[in-house]
Amino acid sequence: MTHSDKIQLLRSIINNQLLTLIDSDYAYLELPYYENIGDTLIWEGTRIFLKQLKYKCLYSAGSTTFYNHKIPQHTLFLLQGGGNFGDLWNGPHSFRKKIIELYPSNKVIIFPQTVWYEHQENIKADEFFFANHTNVTMCARDKVSFKFMQEHFPKNKVLLVPDMAFFIDFDKFGKINTAKTERSLYAKRVDKELKNDIWPSFIPQNAEVHDWPTIEHKAPKYAHADYIVGWLNFFANIKGIKSVNRLIDLIRAHFYRPQYIKDCIKFINQYDTIYSTRLHIAIASAMMGKKVYLMDNSYGKNFSFYDTWLTDLENVNII
Repeated sequence: MTHSDKIQLLRSIINNQLLTLIDSDYAYLELPYYENIGDTLIWEGTRIFLKQLKYKCLYSAGSTTFYNHKIPQHTLFLLQGGGNFGDLWNGPHSFRKKIIELYPSNKVIIFPQTVWYEHQENIKADEFFFANHTNVTMCARDKVSFKFMQEHFPKNKVLLVPDMAFFIDFDKFGKINTAKTERSLYAKRVDKELKNDIWPSFIPQNAEVHDWPTIEHKAPKYAHADYIVGWLNFFANIKGIKSVNRLIDLIRAHFYRPQYIKDCIKFINQYDTIYSTRLHIAIASAMMGKKVYLMDNSYGKNFSFYDTWLTDLENVNII
């Protein structure tokens, strides 16, 4: 299947699974206010998906800018998808549970997530937690996570849904380079999800090695914006002026988000072939028509996602 056909198919699956569930105005929370462009791609894809609806976003925020205020019971909470359901990246999951506890009467949808736990006691704690919050719908973005959620959270509705990044229209942010560059990328993540630190024999010796550019270095445009956000954080957290957080949300939404997507396109445009340990470098490269070889992360996330959705995609293979 071509990448264009695959994108349309995955979008239709997302629509079929989620459109009828979003039946009221909503709050969209846990936005990714950090340097991982992959999570920003999920944010953008979710934003485009939600534009199809007649309902309005009443409030959006990241975990660092959220502040507790009165939200009507009929308001639906939508929580960001990604790869952080469990205890490997505890911050996002803890925030997710905090929102569910603060608004126990509101319906909640957790957008497509990969599940991974390192400690059995945390699984037991979450089994108890979600058994007491049956108004939470969980979306798994691969078959392994789907099976886990069904087994451990039987009182919650569980859906199998592709990653929301497939709703992105890259053409709105920059021109995709279809000309040959004769360059290869080894997209090697630099965090604890890296499976090993040995140069794989199948990657060409002349391949360039990079993680997301926003993780590798701080561009001046972000340094200046970070300075402003730092002062706003001071007034919000030290001085207690929580309403200032709304300015940070606006800066994140209207400056960082589009700039990160433009950086993604510029980054991937340099290469013909991508060997990737990062799922969303692989997803973005595939959507842009590049030849992609997907390598696994430390706990099987990438291969499970490939096995669920991408086996018939002609420009993506696993190694």
